[in-house]
This record gives sequence, C-alpha cells and structure tokens, in this order.
Amino acid sequence: MKKGLYKILLMLTAVTLGFTSCSDDDIVKSPLDTTSITEGSKTVSTLSFSWTPVAGAVQYAYELAEQDGSVVLGGITNTTSVVATGLKVNTTYTLNVWSYASLQGDKSTSPIATLKATTNDVVQLDAPQATWEQTSAGIVLTWPAVEHADYYEIIYGSFENDDLTYIRTSTNSATLTGLPLGNHQVLIRSVTEDENYSNSINFEFTVTRSKMEAWRTDAEYYSEALDQTFSCQVVGYDDGSLRIEGIYGTTDALDFYVDNESVIDGVPEVVFTNSYSVSAPYYYFHAGDYTICLYYQRGTGYTGWENGNSSKGELWYYIYLYDKDNNYLGGGYDDVTWDTGAGGLTVDDIVGDYTEVTNCYDMTYDWATWTKVENQECDVKIEKIDDNTISIYNFYAWEETFTAKVDFDLRKITIDIKDDWGGYYTFCQYDAPDTPVVGTINEDGTITISNWTIWYADYSYSYIYTGATSILTKK
Repeated sequence: MKKGLYKILLMLTAVTLGFTSCSDDDIVKSPLDTTSITEGSKTVSTLSFSWTPVAGAVQYAYELAEQDGSVVLGGITNTTSVVATGLKVNTTYTLNVWSYASLQGDKSTSPIATLKATTNDVVQLDAPQATWEQTSAGIVLTWPAVEHADYYEIIYGSFENDDLTYIRTSTNSATLTGLPLGNHQVLIRSVTEDENYSNSINFEFTVTRSKMEAWRTDAEYYSEALDQTFSCQVVGYDDGSLRIEGIYGTTDALDFYVDNESVIDGVPEVVFTNSYSVSAPYYYFHAGDYTICLYYQRGTGYTGWENGNSSKGELWYYIYLYDKDNNYLGGGYDDVTWDTGAGGLTVDDIVGDYTEVTNCYDMTYDWATWTKVENQECDVKIEKIDDNTISIYNFYAWEETFTAKVDFDLRKITIDIKDDWGGYYTFCQYDAPDTPVVGTINEDGTITISNWTIWYADYSYSYIYTGATSILTKK
C-alpha cells in the first residue's frame, strides 16, 4: 500500500471506526463494490471528478497524484465529487478513490478505483488580421475581434531608431498619427488575461503614409508668352506641397513647394519638383503640345508665392515657351491667381460655444477597471487669442483651459501639451506624452478631436484608451 493511502486509511479508521483490538472471533467481511469515476470540466489548472455512490459506504477516500506518484491532493469526504485546483498545465494526474463501510456491517474497504486525467494546454489567441486605410485623421487600422482577447497592443514607428509608439485598445480599431510620408512597419497582437489562453504572435504588416489633398480651388492661369488666360485648379496637400492642375488648358500639372528659406523682398520662392528634364537652372515640363522651360535659380526672384492659401493667392514663375515642333514662342511670366471671394476660414468662424460629445474608455472613474464612456456631453467654449491661436475651455468637463494653434488651410487644430491637467495628468496623444493632440475642423463646422489621453507620468500610463473621440458642435 502506498504511503499516502496508508495515511488516509489510518485517518479514516481513527475518525470513523475508533481504535479497537482484533481477535480471532472477528467476522470475515466482503469488500464494498468498486466505484466508477467520471472526469468533469477542466481548465489549465483544475480538474474535477465525480464517482458513483457505493451501497453501504459511509465515507470515501481519494488521492490525486502526478505521474511520479507524488500526491498533490488527498482527503476523505461524504460526497461523491472533488475539484482539484492549482495544478500544472497540460499535465496528467491519477485519481484514486475507495470507500469505507460501517464497522458494524458485513462489508470492508472497497478496491481502489483509478482514473487518469490531463489538464488543458494553454491555447494561443489568434493574431488580429488588421487592414488599413489612410484618412484625414491618420492611418486607420481595423480587424475582426479575436475571441477571448481582452485587448490589443500595437507598435509602430522607427524600429531602427527605437522611436516607437505603443497603443493599447480594447476595441478592434486604432488610428496611427504622426507618421511621416513613406512606408512604416506595424506590429499588432491579441492579449489575454485569462490563464487558459496566451497572447497571440505578432501580426506584422506595412502601411504607407501618402500625402493627402487638404484643399482645392479654381484659379486662372495667364501665359505672358501667349497673352492668353486658361482655367486651372490649385491643390494644397497635407505635407505642405502644392500642385497646379490644368496648365495651359491641358491635363498636365506642376508640382511644387514653397521655399520659405529663400525670400526675395518678403516673397518666398517656389521650387518645382516634377520636371521631366533638368539642366540647371532650366527645368522642362510638358503642357499638352507645349514645352515649358522654367528658369529657376535660388535667390534670383524668378518665382514667387504670395498670400497663398485655400481662399486667395498668387503664384508666378519665369518661362520660355516652345510648341510641339520645338519652335520658340516667347518668354515671360506665367501667373496663377485665385480668389474665392469668401475670405476662407478664419479664427472668428470657430470661436463660440459648443456641445462636446465624447466616447472613450476611462480609468479615472475606477482605478482598477476601465469605464466605458458613451456619448458624454458637456459645454465647451472656444475663444480667440490671436488670428491663429484659440483657447478651449472645459474640454471633457474638466474646468480648465487649453491653448491651440489653427492651420486654416489644413483645417487642423494643434492643441498644446498640457502637463498639469487636473493637477496630475498630461493631455497628449495616446501613449505619447511628447506629442500634441490634433483636431480637425470639418466642413460642417464641427470639430473632431481623436486619439487623446490622460497620461499619468508617475506610472508612465495612459488613463484614457486609444480611440477616444470628442466631437464639438457649435450651438
């Protein structure tokens, strides 16, 4: 008999039968019937068992042992079930069960019933299969919800320079902001807090940040060489570059940026970037059946950009013009002008009283759990500081004031980082305490502020999940 079984037998004898001496007159007893054990529900650390009642039994003894015979659980019970906890993952155990009869009866201890059972192995979560699209708010990731995932972790940025941004979200979407133009590696995984599951492997993919159109306006294109005016459009992009579409009434375009480091008499020069041939200082462009030879040399003042925004501006540059047979048609300035007459968006258009509606997950309500905030409303006031600066009071109903810069062409509001919000927190982008929050002025006049958080520096932790979105609607 095993040592564990012997101990339980002695315990049962002492508790149930009392200690008595034996004699030659003892009655010969037949053993109780053997019980039948059934395995019940189980996890990575628990096993449950039940067994059939035995007629005449007054108590049952049991032992659970590992493969090497080490007993991890044992005892006596009047019931016909037991649950073992704290077990090892994916490990086989043997349960022994036997029964005892009353001392006064004609039955003795039953034979031992045995059953082997194995705890569950940990199941790895599926990796989130994310897809992406570029919007005015940034690169938006979405993926189907992963069963048993408590949240998702996302890493993106410069892996070579260890300049990374971390996002944690319980929703199945996230917005990547602050990415420069180009390709960027992104890692995303499913995370669980359930011991029965393990985190997924990383799902790796690449997103491409391209420039996006920020504004477009109709313009007039005047050719001094032809003394003729054409219709065209000027397009502004979110990286600061621009384009003239429809030069000389054709489908061709000129791409350029404003060189603010080269200013002649207060007017910045312009650098064109899509010429098909360069022999500096001459740059060649197609314009239907025409060839434009643009003269550009830094510091000469042969190009210029004045009052250039989505509502009003002027662009000029000096060219030599040739026809399709390379005959010289003349030289002079090409001049592009536009004026919508509306004056464009100004700071006076956005000051006023607003109703803010916010959706997010917030831990400031309960320091141990995330609280889902749905359509929370509050009153917000925006006031003018100067022509490009505003103050925002009572955002998220925390009676404090933020300062923000407004880019009217891009319709963006960049809110200064506030590192003493509520006395303890930093208002910033999610998990990025050094990155300001950027809001968007929508065409309908509403203002969307997304991906903001309450950052607590003492614990280096965001108390608002990524995905937080507040929409301000003017009253």
